[in-house]
Amino acid sequence: MVDSGMALDYGKLVMDNEINRSIKHVLQGMQVNPETLSVDLIKEVGQTGEYLTHSSTLEHCADAMVPALMNRESHASWEAKGAATLHERALKQAKTVLEKHLPEPLSEQAQKDIQRIILETEKELKV
Repeated sequence: MVDSGMALDYGKLVMDNEINRSIKHVLQGMQVNPETLSVDLIKEVGQTGEYLTHSSTLEHCADAMVPALMNRESHASWEAKGAATLHERALKQAKTVLEKHLPEPLSEQAQKDIQRIILETEKELKV
C-alpha cells in the first residue's frame, strides 16, 4: 500500500460505518415468538385485513434496521431528488460530522492515566 497514510476517503469511512451497523444489527438476531410473528393479530385481522396502521406494526418497526445512507426510494423518486450517489451522500454526512461533532471529553481519571503513560514512556525512551 503505497502512501496508504496519505490518502483517506471520508465517504468510504462513513459507508463502512453503515455496513458495520448493518452487520451488528443482523448479528444481534431477532426474536421469533407468537408476539413477534403477530399470530393473534393475524387471527384478528385475517388474510384480507390491513396491518399497516395497527399499533403492533409500529411497535415492531423499531426492530428493523433503518439505514442512514442506503436509499430505499423508487428510482423515479431518487432521480427527482437529485440522484445523489451513495458516495455523495456519505461525503455529505462526513462533512457534517467533521463540522459539528463534539466528542465526549475524557474523564479526569483517563486524562491522568494518559499523562502518566506519556511520562513513563518518555522516561523509558529518555526523551
